Formats: sequence, structure tokens, C-alpha cells
Amino acid sequence: MSGGARAALTALLVTSVAAPAIAQTRPLLTEEATTAPAGRIALEAGADAMRAEPNFLTGRTRERYDLPVLRLVFSPAGNVEIDLEWVGRVIARNDPDFGNVSDFGDVTLRAKWRLGEEAPGRPAMAVRFGVTLPETSFGNGLGPNTLRMAAQLLLTKTVGGLALHANAGLGLQDEVLRPHEQRDFLVYGVAAVHQLGRGLALAAEVAGRAGKGAPGAEERAEARAGVRLGSGRLRADAAVRRGLAAADGTWGVTAGLTWVARPGR
Repeated sequence: MSGGARAALTALLVTSVAAPAIAQTRPLLTEEATTAPAGRIALEAGADAMRAEPNFLTGRTRERYDLPVLRLVFSPAGNVEIDLEWVGRVIARNDPDFGNVSDFGDVTLRAKWRLGEEAPGRPAMAVRFGVTLPETSFGNGLGPNTLRMAAQLLLTKTVGGLALHANAGLGLQDEVLRPHEQRDFLVYGVAAVHQLGRGLALAAEVAGRAGKGAPGAEERAEARAGVRLGSGRLRADAAVRRGLAAADGTWGVTAGLTWVARPGR
């Protein structure tokens, strides 16, 4: 076999192994470095729930729900993805001070640029930029109502049926209670996805932001473990959540669907 044929075969094998994870971040927070084919459009819809999350204004705990969490992912080119995410409603139940309250959620815009494909001995590499536009009112502690941004380096490496993802970068958040002040964080994520079959995968991660926080812009860390179901244009997912930082809740869940509206080319 010629050198060119071997290289082509290697690229085909790497692509086929990574394919189940393409544009399928849910139910994780850690983003893969792979990108979908040009022209692909995917729609995600999900819901998140967490028990005993502290209200950043009072420190007293309540139950929190984000639903629906809607995300549109479009690939204008084979190495670029753009996504728009909107949390339709943020709901707090059994807050000792505010009772049951809710408000519209924030909007997040992100762009991912793949710098290099995965190859033997080398992970796929990408960069991702995102900004969150405030919509949720902070008066009852539902959201900080501040601008937030992040820039991360993404890495993905596959080993057999196991895909490993790592994210690291800078996150900037305006403070809620002190105008013209901000907090700088290391935003990170480490995840593993094990493909058991064509339509079933197990996923686990630890993700969050590390640094000196403030009320409404706290340090956070969360672990997730769950499953992905389906290999066609409609896929389902679910995961158990565990808060690891003081500002997180205790236990929660997330579940959702991903529909590939256009496969791309």
C-alpha cells in the first residue's frame, strides 16, 4: 500500500471512530474539538434540574429548573461551528425568601474553529469563543444579569471506542454587586465518552470554573454521568448531575433531544 493510500485509510478510520460524537455535546458541558460537516444544522432541546442550589443573594437553598434549554448549531464550513443557545425559562421553587419565582433565561452565542484534525499520536484541536447576553433578573437571585465571556482551547482524542475531551481557557464575568468590577476564572472541562454500540454511549465529565469568585460570579464545579441513545437524526440523552462547589446544588438531572435537521455535506 502506498504512503498516500495509508494516510487516506488512517484519516478515514479516525473520522469513523469520532463520528458518533460530532455535534453531540449533550448531556455534557465539555465541548468536543471535532466539528460537523459543512451545512449541517442540529437542534437541541433539554431541561436541567438541581436540588439545594444556594441563592447567591441570600445563601439559602432552593430547587432550580432551566427549561427548555434550546440550542441551534450550524456549520457554515467543515471546520467551523456556530451555535445559539437560549434558556427559555429559569425557575426557582421553594425559595425561603422569594417563594416560587421565574424569569426568561440568558442567550449565549458561541463560535468554534477547528485548527487541526485528529491523527495518530495527535488530538484534534479547536478554539471556542462565547459570550452570554444577560436576560434573567438578579433581584430574586435567579441570574446575575451581567455580561459573561469565555475563550477556550479544545482537545479531543479517540482510543478505540473511547473519546476523551479536554477544555481549558479564560472566563470573564462582571460582578453583580460591585459595578465596574469583574472576576477572572479558569474555565475547564474533562470528559470521556465510551461508545458501547452504534446507538448507545456512556458519558462522564467534570467541568466548571476555578478562581476567586464573588456572589453571582462564583467558582463552580460539577460532575455529570449519563447516556446517549440513538445514532440517526434523532438522539436522546440523560445524565445525573452532582454539584462539587459551594455555589452549586447537591444532586440534579439533565435530559434532552438532538435533532439533525440537515445532515450537511
